[in-house]
Amino acid sequence: MKTSYLKFIIRAFSLLSVIPSVNLFAVALGQEVLKKEDLSLQKVQNEKILKVCSDAGFLPFEMKNLKGDWMGFDIDMMKEYSKFLSVELKMIQISFDGIIPALISGKCDMIAAGMTVTPERKAMVLFSDSTFISGLSIAIKNNEKNKSEYKDLNSLDKKGNKIAVKTGYTSDIFLSKTLKNAQLLKFDQDSDLVLAVLQGRANAFVSDSTYIDLMDKGNKNKFIILPTKIVSDSFSVAGRKDDFELMKNFNMFLKQWKGNGGYNKAKKYYFEDQIWRSQVAN
Repeated sequence: MKTSYLKFIIRAFSLLSVIPSVNLFAVALGQEVLKKEDLSLQKVQNEKILKVCSDAGFLPFEMKNLKGDWMGFDIDMMKEYSKFLSVELKMIQISFDGIIPALISGKCDMIAAGMTVTPERKAMVLFSDSTFISGLSIAIKNNEKNKSEYKDLNSLDKKGNKIAVKTGYTSDIFLSKTLKNAQLLKFDQDSDLVLAVLQGRANAFVSDSTYIDLMDKGNKNKFIILPTKIVSDSFSVAGRKDDFELMKNFNMFLKQWKGNGGYNKAKKYYFEDQIWRSQVAN
């Protein structure tokens, strides 16, 4: 009797010890199934439309022509990607400081807005391979006083000085951490930065080096350009954190676009030839 009872206890214990293993296996299997349920690429292909959030006004990456149509380096890139996918492209205007929340909430599938890769943004979105390399520069009004007084960001960082940036942009993030004395003025539009300096409401504005170079050429002799410590920043397209398949597909396209000459053609058109200037309001 005792022997039979002992055998029963041992058998029951053995069965119980297997249950956690079975549960763990089921959980692991469930997680594996979830990992495979990335339908981000399939969704875009099934709906036949790629929705891209951007903020027009950041020349020459995203802008609108005199007719109100989207154009720019990033726009051409996303047009080509849409062709690669055989879907329609829908551009969605979103203010830059609200563009990541718009992506996360599902208003668009991707962001193409001259966005630099930062640790803060990497915590919220999934970035593509680099689409462009640039940096940050400073623009001050061209006059004798500024020429002698300001040489870099440190010389501008004085009480009473005001420096204009675009809200949420890399210059905003960088200067919010760097400035100790000067006041930071935040604007929603890139063109407002230029006007703030020309109208004397700000001592300087800080933005992407490419944009500042274009503004300098468009406003001959009105600005003095100064360097910052940020000389090389990577621009990338952004997607939702779990949309690996869509981003993997975009990176495949980007590699092909760079390889077949399309990338260099767009780069030459927007950054060297600048024929597009006549199509955009000054």
